[in-house]
Amino acid sequence: MLNNKIKNVLYFAENAISNIQGGGIVVEAVLKGLPKDKILGFFEYRNITPSPEYADRFIYLGQKKIPKFFNFFFKNFYQIFFIEQIVKNDLNFAVKKIEEENFEPEIVYFSGLSLRYLMLAVFASKKYKIPMILLHMDDWMAREEHQIGIWGKFWYNKILKYMKIAASKSLASTTNSSALADKITKLTGYTHKPANNCNKDLLRGDSSKIKPLTENQIPIITYAGSMNQMLQGETLEVIASAVSELNSEGFSLHLHIYTPWQFAPKANLISVPDAVFYKGHISKEKLSDVYLNSDFLLTTVTFNPVNLLLFKNSLSTKLSEYLCVGKPVISAGHPDWHLNNYVEKNNCGFAIKMDENYKRAKIKEQIKEIILTDKEKLKEISKNSRLLWEKAHDVRKMSLETRLAIGLEPLEG
Repeated sequence: MLNNKIKNVLYFAENAISNIQGGGIVVEAVLKGLPKDKILGFFEYRNITPSPEYADRFIYLGQKKIPKFFNFFFKNFYQIFFIEQIVKNDLNFAVKKIEEENFEPEIVYFSGLSLRYLMLAVFASKKYKIPMILLHMDDWMAREEHQIGIWGKFWYNKILKYMKIAASKSLASTTNSSALADKITKLTGYTHKPANNCNKDLLRGDSSKIKPLTENQIPIITYAGSMNQMLQGETLEVIASAVSELNSEGFSLHLHIYTPWQFAPKANLISVPDAVFYKGHISKEKLSDVYLNSDFLLTTVTFNPVNLLLFKNSLSTKLSEYLCVGKPVISAGHPDWHLNNYVEKNNCGFAIKMDENYKRAKIKEQIKEIILTDKEKLKEISKNSRLLWEKAHDVRKMSLETRLAIGLEPLEG
């Protein structure tokens, strides 16, 4: 009976819905229970594995379709000044696939990271005369403006134009952090609410599993997530080197790294006996036990201000999982990263702020101070972490408007 009320979702984003990695993790949590025949998606990143239940509902959009002459001689010029034609070609491709699937779109879901995907979502909304739902995962607008170079302002104005159109058509507009929600609300004039990279309750309602203070004989800092070299990876490498040096100096602690298969070579490369360990790639369900048995949970971002543009106003996708299990969070990366300030403001962990001029000796001292933090203070921080998850990271609350707009019932349990 309920399925008859659920709208058919036409999905556009570089990230497919995934339960493994990428921005699609948040979408997977928000749309949990959506019948597979109720969605058809177009995506770009083939290194990210779509969720099994939706894998055959996603179609690879492919590279921008550019005439051969321009592809050879004026590719960048064509991409900048003929973006409308490129997206019209994309739309024609999408419409053909939609017809082949006998799919009748009733709402457009945008969770993309580029003007191309935003325009495609808006064009599709106009063609089928249907509303939209928005989830802005990161500040891709600032990154694209920088990448375009001298024509960046021209490009940014075009982004704003289509962001406003999309917002005017949206039944539920969200972002992955409060900072990004504030920014986009000001830019568009339409209210966007934070979804804070929300996730389900990893403890399944059994908060008694939370250990306010984990006292391993040798303290364990756990990192879980991707290791893109220019984003999380470079900072994680610095933290790993600091942990290794501390151990060599007689200050014992371990860094455990859990990362998807494509980052295994890098994770193994920075592994150090009796200090830094690559623990493999395991499911989210198994990770919850790993988190519970760790003393601190680490999340990183680049220390390079240019590479930071995409994530400056974001919260890491793993943060919500960390908070859910009530553990002290260690955020490490550029001082302007929203997460550093978020952790400090909510007293749910520690921030290691480092720019391009970082000093490893100072980072080592910060790590030692964190490990030696008073136990009563750590208990308070752990309590704050879980309370923050319940208040602002529980997918049951964060997904409500989006699910109602699609016709899905609120999440339970």
